[in-house]
Amino acid sequence: MRRQPLPSRLGALRPFALLVIACLPSAIGSAQAQAQLPDEVTAERLSREGAAARQDGRLDEAITALGRATRLKPADVDTQLQLGLALFAKGRFDEASSQFRKILGAAPDYDEARAGLIRVALATKDLDGAERELATLKRRSPNDPDVITLEGQLSAARKPAPPLEPQLRSTSDESPGTEATSTASRRLFVEGQAARKAGRFDEAIARFSKVVALDPDDVDAQVELGGVLIARQRFADARAAFAKALAKTPEYGDARLGLARIAYYEKRTADAAREVGLLLAREPKNREALRLRVQIARAAAELDAAAEKAKRDLEAARIELAKQQAQAAERRRTEEATALRKAGKFTAAEAIYRSLLQSRPKDADLLVSAGSMAAFQGKTRFADARRDFEAAGAINPAYDDAILGLARVDLYEGKLEDAEPRIARVLARRPENIEAKALSARVILARGEPSEAETIFRQLRARQSKDTDILLGLGDSLRGTMQDDEARLIYREAAIVDPDSAEIAARIAQGIRPRWRLDLDGSLSILSQKGSDWQEGSARLSYILNDRTVITGGIEVTNRFRIVNTLIDARLDHRWSDAWTSYLRIGGSPDAVYRPIVFGEAGGTLRVMDGNGLFGATLLTLDSGYAKYDATDAMTASPGLQQYLLDGRLWISGKVIGTLANSTVTTRAPDGFAFVRDRLSKFGGYSVRVDGMPTDRLTLFVGWADAPDTSDGRVIPTQAVYGGGIYDLNESISVKLSAAHEQRVKSYDRTSVNVGLTTRF
Repeated sequence: MRRQPLPSRLGALRPFALLVIACLPSAIGSAQAQAQLPDEVTAERLSREGAAARQDGRLDEAITALGRATRLKPADVDTQLQLGLALFAKGRFDEASSQFRKILGAAPDYDEARAGLIRVALATKDLDGAERELATLKRRSPNDPDVITLEGQLSAARKPAPPLEPQLRSTSDESPGTEATSTASRRLFVEGQAARKAGRFDEAIARFSKVVALDPDDVDAQVELGGVLIARQRFADARAAFAKALAKTPEYGDARLGLARIAYYEKRTADAAREVGLLLAREPKNREALRLRVQIARAAAELDAAAEKAKRDLEAARIELAKQQAQAAERRRTEEATALRKAGKFTAAEAIYRSLLQSRPKDADLLVSAGSMAAFQGKTRFADARRDFEAAGAINPAYDDAILGLARVDLYEGKLEDAEPRIARVLARRPENIEAKALSARVILARGEPSEAETIFRQLRARQSKDTDILLGLGDSLRGTMQDDEARLIYREAAIVDPDSAEIAARIAQGIRPRWRLDLDGSLSILSQKGSDWQEGSARLSYILNDRTVITGGIEVTNRFRIVNTLIDARLDHRWSDAWTSYLRIGGSPDAVYRPIVFGEAGGTLRVMDGNGLFGATLLTLDSGYAKYDATDAMTASPGLQQYLLDGRLWISGKVIGTLANSTVTTRAPDGFAFVRDRLSKFGGYSVRVDGMPTDRLTLFVGWADAPDTSDGRVIPTQAVYGGGIYDLNESISVKLSAAHEQRVKSYDRTSVNVGLTTRF
């Protein structure tokens, strides 16, 4: 007795789909709730609980839970429908009617709500109202079995049907007994649907069971029976009902979907996925099947995650038991290793931890202790330390000490971009972890932000005044801001806590760094034409105000063409951030003949890429200036690029140089060069320079330039090659030597030798 064309009646069985959704276990949706707001999570939980209570006949409990859910999530029309059905089953028809109308006001096409409104009208004998609403429903779904059922109920209410013959005879299809059987079957089917919609599942099971007994070929009744059996969690009987329907009609989508849901509820996700796959192969746009496939995938992932967590928990329990069994015997050796560690005897302490690991190779605590001892011995042991910390993390991925150990090795190796997320992971779980905060401040200090690190260490010191790691971090931060005297006081405070620490003693022994710098330079130039040799000398004095700002003053005396000019200037350098620096320089010559009467320069650098290893940091540079000479005004702009290579031991600088010169008088330069009044000349060029550090103390450089030169009051296109080196005799004194050769267009060639001395005090 098939009441609708096959292969599928998914659209016609929407109430069945709603019923199954309402019966989902409370565990489904936990993954979604993690991404929702608290009120939404609570509303979904109350909705599930209320729907389950309604299905079990606990109507008062269902109404309470669903009412709270709709207040928390008023736009959820599915929960509102559940509340309306519960109110209807309780006999509170006015409230149920109001609820159904509220749903239709928000979603006029919600057929289930309109069907509920029709049932309320039938229950309250409002047959005209039921007919109006039924007419609207018929226009939308004229062949829907629910519509046909409601139409039959309305007809029966207006004109009661004649009593059925209770006697059923098993004869041919053409006999009167067959017609009576068919009539009884239809009546039972309609009654079963009504009972199912009202939540009377036991009554619905009884009715549908009689239908299939009367007509075993009625696949629709088999599917309806399977649906209500699912609601009562009689999965074996439901599975048999769906299987019988599929045996008669293999393409019946609702039956296949029922089997998939049973497998899903029984946590047989592989079987559920297979059944849904068979259905979607025929009906790829089936929305119920698509939603169920997502739920099955989530359930499978949750089962896998639960199995993995159970595995980890089991392993952790086994390790804990083994640790407890061996704790008493090993306490003395552990205490001995701790004493060696405090004394700075890291190799001996590591040997003890390694011996303990032979019997407990999966002990995460021992692995972390051994890794820490290896890390403290220097860069030759960093790989061993990393291996130990990674092994501990594999045993317990949430082990903070292992994560922080890896972060510490990253810090030692300069891998700050790897250290920071590890520390953040620990602080996300334990925001008050002192060790993680101190290590975070260490990373900030290594990043070149000592002031920020100092603030954090001072806060930690207020909480742990005797922690030597915090005291050392504070001292190092103070040195980062050039507060060396204050840093030494902090180191001495740490020495009181741990007087035997060689690390603290080494910090105290550090010298007080100078804040002054004096640069003395001199050069001799030989000219190719008749001009005399040039002699030049300069002195510059700099003072470090703080870790970001340096001020410099200088004087330069030059003897060119037997004319002496003196140039005085001042410069301010400031580091705005770890990536951006700038400078400003102004000055002039009180006795200017060929040197500028007044000039100003400004520029800076911007690091656009950090880089690492072979390909290091990349900087954009800009230099600009204005100079007023006796006969010319000159303006220059020089954008450039600087690239570091080989871990910063080699860098290449290049810039493009543009110059505008405006002659203001008609005169001649000291070398006889003629100026033309009000003539604006444009010049362009470039320069390239390579610097390298073959050793820590020696820096060599070589460069080439093809650009305008304005050093003696006029602009001359010049080609120059130069090179030299700087050697640090010690931390305080450096010497410089360089040479250059210039070829000037329509002028003299110049060869110069430059020497210099830098001292810091």
